[in-house]
Amino acid sequence: MSPVSRGRKTGKRKQDKQRGRRAITAWPRVAPSPLDRPQSVLAAFSEALGGPRRRPGWFDESLAVVLERAGVLMAAQGPRELEDAAARLLGAEQYRRLEVHESGLWFDWWFTDLAEAAVIRARDAIAGGDLDVWQPCLRLLHAMTGLGSPALAGQAHARLGRLTKSLPRDLAESQPRWLHVLPKITATGQLWQMHDRYGGRIAIIAGFAYPGGVDPSVFLFDIDVCGFTTLAGAGTYDEVEQAAAAWRASVGQDAADTAPGPVQAPQTLHALVHWNEGEETLRGDEPRPVMDNWFRARRRLHDLAETLRKQRTPLPAWRSLYHDVQAEPSLAAFTTWYTQRHGHAPDPDATAALVYEWLEGALPGTERVVAPARVRFIQTLMNDWIPDHPVTIGAKTLLPDWIRWNGEQDNLPTQLLDPAIATASTTTIPADPDGGPDHPL
Repeated sequence: MSPVSRGRKTGKRKQDKQRGRRAITAWPRVAPSPLDRPQSVLAAFSEALGGPRRRPGWFDESLAVVLERAGVLMAAQGPRELEDAAARLLGAEQYRRLEVHESGLWFDWWFTDLAEAAVIRARDAIAGGDLDVWQPCLRLLHAMTGLGSPALAGQAHARLGRLTKSLPRDLAESQPRWLHVLPKITATGQLWQMHDRYGGRIAIIAGFAYPGGVDPSVFLFDIDVCGFTTLAGAGTYDEVEQAAAAWRASVGQDAADTAPGPVQAPQTLHALVHWNEGEETLRGDEPRPVMDNWFRARRRLHDLAETLRKQRTPLPAWRSLYHDVQAEPSLAAFTTWYTQRHGHAPDPDATAALVYEWLEGALPGTERVVAPARVRFIQTLMNDWIPDHPVTIGAKTLLPDWIRWNGEQDNLPTQLLDPAIATASTTTIPADPDGGPDHPL
């Protein structure tokens, strides 16, 4: 894993926090660098100065790799098989590029160029009578109309239309009719949810089908809320329990005894709303399942949101998690608990610094999650603080008690609370997520 590229998300978090934090006397944070900005902000700044982003040099080689391997799509016997194969085809190449840290990881742009390259390659093959080349390209374009976001799918559909019009009539009529249902997949509105024993990993499973109930499936959104809300995994499965079993295997022991339950109120699914981020937030350590579903997960989220809107049970509205943080109740309750436990009140500035750092950015309902992963994340954020400042020292000293208090509020079992406290008590704080350069633009 490369530690360098987490700075984009940290940069965005810092901007939001600076705008939304109420003033705290002697706040011990080091001022962020002017270059500490997410890629999207840097790109906008560059374009404003008359320097629009340039087409990356790796695109052409990458597109050729995908088109050379597109023959794997010909084995598909239905829309879901084709979509799955295409998702893996694109994901393999994206993952490879992510691993070598190519500059200009503009995957949306790459998607559109891939559609154009597929048309050109197919037309050349048709002119040369090479059926082994143009048919995989045609199938790839059909799949892309179901994989991409509405905007990207529209680009793929336009190019598919151009290619279809250029096909001789007999070739066009020889194609399976099910190819045309790829962009028409819809969410059924059925939803299930599960989380690990700490509450820091959330699985949301949604039902989907093509017109007429063809190829029913479920889509798994595996979301990690221990730090920045991120997609930790995703994929299509035959049914709910299959998706749940895959999620439990991925998360490990902390999810071993969990089972999916129906979602009664989609308005509570804040994890779906706050996960939805794009290429400007690439960290560089995304696992292969995430890259296989880089486009599809966002498309399925859009499809799900549209269905829920029509059913008048919409997802919650997005709101900043760094503005209007209601920390006072927690500050008061923790101060009372600490005073009773230790015989004196904690330092108010150190307590306020710790509590605001903890609560800012927390999804509704996850404020008391004390998973070791979240504790480590908070510790990395503390690396931004002035090291020898009294408030910094005080807040770090208070962290184990803060973890204990939160765990007790949720009646967390000892076997879960003790590891979290032990993590908070360590004197070795993880590396600063802003400790190195970001992906080059």
